[in-house]
Amino acid sequence: MRDGLHLNGAGLLRKGFFFKIYVGALYIDKAYDGERTLDSVAKRIDIHYFHNTPKKHMIRVANETLRKNLSAQEYKNLLPKIEKLHNAYVDGKKGSYASIIHRPGKGFTYLFDGEAIVTIDSDRFANAYFSIWIGEHTSSETVKEAMLKGAKG
Repeated sequence: MRDGLHLNGAGLLRKGFFFKIYVGALYIDKAYDGERTLDSVAKRIDIHYFHNTPKKHMIRVANETLRKNLSAQEYKNLLPKIEKLHNAYVDGKKGSYASIIHRPGKGFTYLFDGEAIVTIDSDRFANAYFSIWIGEHTSSETVKEAMLKGAKG
């Protein structure tokens, strides 16, 4: 347990049968009881890279998934924040990890190898961005299911 958050579930993203891209792990507030939505609790996703992953690839997948989860107007309204985050992205390197953290009322922080890179003060943005992994339309249904495995409710 770190930051008062506990591991809820983790999933492996593969391309094909043998090519491992990353492991994504979802951590949620230890007080989460399933009565509230995940949007309303503190959470973190850690992505551990198995090979070099260019940020341009991550940005393309993020934008495609966000467009599926948000209305055109919501996406347009959040675009300045999305671009701020994407401009701060760091290329994933084999053996490194990235984290996104949402603390309701305190915003969203992107970290790379444990170093805070950028913070965006918006709960709406944070929940929209988490939808890439745990939203209705995700970048990987397999990773989503594994991350949410321990979630109640």
